[in-house]
Amino acid sequence: MFKAITSSKAPQNIINQIRNAILKGKIGTGQKLLSEKKLMEEFGVSKSTLREALRTLEVMGLIEIRKGAQGGVFVSEVDMKITQQSLINFLHYKNVSVYHLSEIRKVLEPYAAKTAAQSIGAADLAELKNINERCVQALQQGQTDKVEKDIIRFHRIIANCSENPILVFILAFIEDLLEDIKKLLRPDNSFFQSVVTAHIQIYGALAEGDADKAFSEMYKDVSRVEAFLAPMQETFTRQLEKI
Repeated sequence: MFKAITSSKAPQNIINQIRNAILKGKIGTGQKLLSEKKLMEEFGVSKSTLREALRTLEVMGLIEIRKGAQGGVFVSEVDMKITQQSLINFLHYKNVSVYHLSEIRKVLEPYAAKTAAQSIGAADLAELKNINERCVQALQQGQTDKVEKDIIRFHRIIANCSENPILVFILAFIEDLLEDIKKLLRPDNSFFQSVVTAHIQIYGALAEGDADKAFSEMYKDVSRVEAFLAPMQETFTRQLEKI
């Protein structure tokens, strides 16, 4: 399956060959690759070169290296979190702001809500309602940490209704970035109260099956979050510059 390597960039060549074999379906999820000895023979490389390539593939989430008698190198299903982390590493030096995230959210999230209004099932509606009720109760008790997790889940349930894996991935990625920003800025209870109130309105539109209203309410929610967090981020950045 693999070709011997003569290039000085042997690890990258190994990575490319194994990655292409996986993505083209030549090696399926859960399938075990050849033994380390046989892989070394096929690629014509040393043990250290092969292991360097395999470690990189594992970090990429394409393989899992298991130890023990039943161990070996297995193809794994790419984990969303691992993929997102790679993108986060790339964007770390790009000065991603609330404005940047909101710009994308305004395009995609209202669309996701509109789509959900036309397709959401009873179980998802019930879960959205439960989330809102839990958030209201948590706010009354001052437990904003519980609210944070639930408001993210609220948006992800709506995105999942689209059954579009690209949309689901992008929105989950953006929500994770926004979550990191909120951890830095630490918005107060009034922010979460505003978000939960907006989510109650969004739920109402979804329950009614009103696609246009769901679109509008989601856009309002995203815009309010931007209006609340963007000035906080600017202040936070100015304070860092003074240090």
